[in-house]
Amino acid sequence: MSNRRRSKEEIIELYRACKSKLGKALGIARFCKMAKIRSSEVSYYWARPTDFIREVGEEPNKFTSRLPDEEVFEDYARVCLHLGKIPTGPELRIAQRELKTKTHTVYTRDGSIEVFQNRFRKWLESSRDDLKVILQYDGFRRPKAESQTITSGVGYQTLPQLHPFLPASLQYLDVLARGEMPPYESSDVSLSTLFERRTADAFRSLGFEIQPLGQGTGRNPDAIAIASRERFAVLIDAKVRANGYALGTEDRKFLEYAINHGKELQRQGFDKVYLVVVGSSFREGDLKKLTEYLSDSPVRSVGMLTATALMRIVEDSIRERNMFSLSEIDKQLFGNKIISS
Repeated sequence: MSNRRRSKEEIIELYRACKSKLGKALGIARFCKMAKIRSSEVSYYWARPTDFIREVGEEPNKFTSRLPDEEVFEDYARVCLHLGKIPTGPELRIAQRELKTKTHTVYTRDGSIEVFQNRFRKWLESSRDDLKVILQYDGFRRPKAESQTITSGVGYQTLPQLHPFLPASLQYLDVLARGEMPPYESSDVSLSTLFERRTADAFRSLGFEIQPLGQGTGRNPDAIAIASRERFAVLIDAKVRANGYALGTEDRKFLEYAINHGKELQRQGFDKVYLVVVGSSFREGDLKKLTEYLSDSPVRSVGMLTATALMRIVEDSIRERNMFSLSEIDKQLFGNKIISS
């Protein structure tokens, strides 16, 4: 364990990782919460929030300008005196509407309300006598314990651990599905190929035997997931799309390999064959069209599975591995549906 302060470069990489994960720019408070770092680590290197925002390549005018501390503290004190206590979130919203105070930033300006209130208390200690009574009020929050940092013997690097039970290679599956290269991914293959491999890894993590086929192999799915004991198989097609998947003219390809591979799998003794398209998002109309088009094929059900949902399924299966079996996946895939969460 180590409490070593992160370097500027590490903080910048963490911000870019969080932005990639979220799919959009984010403010400092949300970044600190998402990356599990202290706001003081940011302020150690950057005197103003706008300095940090510029260095990570964002436009400062996308974020609300920071109000002077003195002005926010004065208005927050007015709210406290008005209520006779330290306000809760809902109480603050009502009071600031009634009193017209500029206190809407107190939960985010320092990374957390605990840090803000700690600074507010220090300000009160040297403020006017009529405000010092607030120091006796109930409701001040205690600062949370500093998060511990894990280091290795050969280097130091921290990732936003949003899915503690998910394998590292699947942490950014949803990012790949949108057509973005995740941070920390050193690969010279295309995004589409990488997404195919990671999707196959997800099904492998569930316990399937994977038969990879992939791009460049003609009219084939990207992979076939086999559940030998449960006697079902899944034809997997992974689609990278920034704005969500649209069926287009691919229905002929789906029908061809649904028939060819479906019949072969049935000859091998698999009772049920499913087709699953994995992507960033889907439309109900496309599901209906594809289901109708494949109605005469050996495919029992068509599923459209978002990368986010696949991540959740894998993580749940690992978290509850003592109770998990592939028969649960069989149940989830049965019935033509979009699984998005």
